[in-house]
Amino acid sequence: MFIKKINKKFLITSIILFSLVKLSYCQYSEYEIKAAYIFNFAKFIEWTNTIDSPKDIIILGIYKHDPYGIILEKTMVGRKANGKSWKILRINKISDVDKCHILFLSDVGKYELGIILNRIKNKHILTIGDEIDDFCEIGGIVNFTPQFSQNQFEINNKVANQHGITFNPKLLKLAKIVSYNEDEF
Repeated sequence: MFIKKINKKFLITSIILFSLVKLSYCQYSEYEIKAAYIFNFAKFIEWTNTIDSPKDIIILGIYKHDPYGIILEKTMVGRKANGKSWKILRINKISDVDKCHILFLSDVGKYELGIILNRIKNKHILTIGDEIDDFCEIGGIVNFTPQFSQNQFEINNKVANQHGITFNPKLLKLAKIVSYNEDEF
């Protein structure tokens, strides 16, 4: 009887350990992880919807360079965040950046970034940069940080509030908080 209990415990422990080891070898790509973050950002923010689109859809715009391929569709299409479905929009012109709720920017030069941020400064659009230097300091809202950083992303909460976007405090706890002027801290 005692031996059967030990064998059962050993078997269960072995299965759990094997599962954990197997999971640790199942790695997700950088952009699969970032897509999951973007999906969850939408669950932990509130913003005023002023864009001419149905209130039950979140439009995610990817400006020019798209490092995701089909990852975004796999991650988001058919799923809901706060009761809203996703629509992925690839954007190639600055004149179209204000047609989305979330705007993802990658490999954008400072001059072009300045024009984009100026164009949407009075819009309720969550901007997300992909490891763009000084993104939050110059007016972006969320910026992914390099892979092994202490925080996976940074947030400029002041700019978010100016855009009518409110972050859940749980999300803010995970981020590095950045402002226009780092000397404020």
